[in-house]
Amino acid sequence: MRYNGVSVAVSLLFYLIASGEGGLVIPGESSPDRTGFQVLRLETRNDELVDRALQLAEEYEQSEWVELNRARRYVDVMVNPALREQFSSALEESGIESSIMIRDVEEIIKRHDVTRQKRNSEDSYDYTKFNTFEDIEKELNRIVVEYSDIARLEVMGTTYEGRNMYALRVSKDIGPEPTKPIVLIDAGIHAREWVSISTIMYIINQVVRNPDDDSLIKAFVDSYDFVFMPVLNPDGYVYTWTTDRLWRKNRAPNANSRCIGVDLNRNWDYKWGGKGTSGNPCDIDFRGYSAFSEKETIAVRNWVDKQKSKVVLYINFHAYGQLWMTPYGYSTDTPSNEKEMLSYSRIAVNAIRKVRGTSYEYGPVYTTIYPASSISVDWVRGAEEILIAYTVELPDKGKNGFITPEAEITPIGNETWKGIEKLLVRLGTDKRLLRTQEIVIV
Repeated sequence: MRYNGVSVAVSLLFYLIASGEGGLVIPGESSPDRTGFQVLRLETRNDELVDRALQLAEEYEQSEWVELNRARRYVDVMVNPALREQFSSALEESGIESSIMIRDVEEIIKRHDVTRQKRNSEDSYDYTKFNTFEDIEKELNRIVVEYSDIARLEVMGTTYEGRNMYALRVSKDIGPEPTKPIVLIDAGIHAREWVSISTIMYIINQVVRNPDDDSLIKAFVDSYDFVFMPVLNPDGYVYTWTTDRLWRKNRAPNANSRCIGVDLNRNWDYKWGGKGTSGNPCDIDFRGYSAFSEKETIAVRNWVDKQKSKVVLYINFHAYGQLWMTPYGYSTDTPSNEKEMLSYSRIAVNAIRKVRGTSYEYGPVYTTIYPASSISVDWVRGAEEILIAYTVELPDKGKNGFITPEAEITPIGNETWKGIEKLLVRLGTDKRLLRTQEIVIV
């Protein structure tokens, strides 16, 4: 700690002695207890205060839960009760007002806890619930058996702990390799962002099963090769079910450190190691010791490298904040076709809002949320030259944060798919990608 080191360290030590883990996760220990931890919303009127708020979160080592919305001028920070008084005083001295978004993090985790609920004894996937990685695996395999004429499942690679990484491809008259324009969507790169996984699974169900017999979906399946990568961080996701609901990184050990994991969305080889990444293995945004150091990012890289000439749209799901973002995150540099990407963003967010009023901001990662180098969307656009690429922060805006209630799974999935539908129609007509066997696009 760099700020008031002795007093802060002593306060934190007393808290850990009194409460056990105190939110720290050490390999082999039990789940952290975050009783009394609060998520504060820091009101930041200008960029200077935004930077000061982030600096304070780092100085007090309160960086486990930090979410920022530059457009709305706020920063959310989870604060350890042992440091709350000192942190609040520092905010006041800096002229930063705060309010409580989540009064007790442990309480909201327990309120929405699904990990200890008894699962249905039947071997089925519930699209209205959060599901384990094992259940997701079973559902993907079930899909390719029941819909073998349109669906193929590929194992891209394996994780540090030996779990499979899957790419599900969906297209009419499917063959061994993609032959049509590819729509690539991934999720779950940050383990705790469960709603990203439930949303991609919702979309998979719509595209594969088409429960409403939607002629638009039929046209999409005829025109595109959809490729879904539902869980980019399987080990981390499993860990959020078994041990720590707020775990973000993967579970690979780091040389010469007791701290586990790399932030997989800081490990891509485009402007690697720049702003918004850390070289400290104990930090939540640790970039790894080199670009593509992790088995998970290597697997995705290898798949995309082979098919990049066919990919016409890339979407990377996250949570939370309701942000539809374009590259880049490493700086204020913008791609040559930024205007085009922003126009498609506008189409998507307008369609989402019409479903139930959910409002999204849109713009480049760097200026819309925060500096973030070595991220997948930058690599996809900058290194692989896939022209239309987005990072999407799904709902909400902080009421529940990462702990999305299950009642929100279907509404979020539905509105997100409606936004993508509209985007695909416009993209298809603009690029003349849509076939017209099922519908006439006007």
